Amino acid sequence: MARIDPVDSSKAPGDVVTALNGLFEEWGERWRVVETIANSPALLDMFIAVHARLRNCSLSDDDREVIDLWLAKANGCHYCVPAHIFASRYAGLPDSDISAILDGKDPEDPRRRLILKATKALQEAKGGLSDGALKRFLADGLTQENLFDIIGEIAHCTMTNYSNRLAQTDLDDFLKDVSVETTPIGQPSPEKTRYPIRPPKYG
Repeated sequence: MARIDPVDSSKAPGDVVTALNGLFEEWGERWRVVETIANSPALLDMFIAVHARLRNCSLSDDDREVIDLWLAKANGCHYCVPAHIFASRYAGLPDSDISAILDGKDPEDPRRRLILKATKALQEAKGGLSDGALKRFLADGLTQENLFDIIGEIAHCTMTNYSNRLAQTDLDDFLKDVSVETTPIGQPSPEKTRYPIRPPKYG
């Protein structure tokens, strides 16, 4: 059960309701993560703006789902893992590559391997790639714009991953049957566990 509830549209400010309704009309579903983010109108505005802009960046939907899957796993987000399994399948990623990414292994597709490698490197170095690493990524086919857009997608995922972990967001009904055999980083399970599972609590 969520410890911070999503906003109630009947009580939310008019501009928040308008923003949510516009986004959900486009998506075709009401996503609880966004209603939860809407507890902060400022963060909601940021999320919508970043989401809209990254849809037209140098990265494909396929590229972005690779990033989103890995970060959901790395950040231990109970909501975003099934959400991005759902979205990745819609984008055309096969389950074999989805499972590989969530398990920290190399996907079969070479472009996905490159995007995952760059995402991990940028995340681990907090952007501070060595000169050699930067040259290798550029030589392997990424552009400078690609690398900056990966940072943008990391920022986008940080908003959703952290918000869901803070709120303990409940899964939407259409995500409850989404699962692959994996265990998110930080979960105290010695065996692979099917999603959805609850995130760890601290304090």
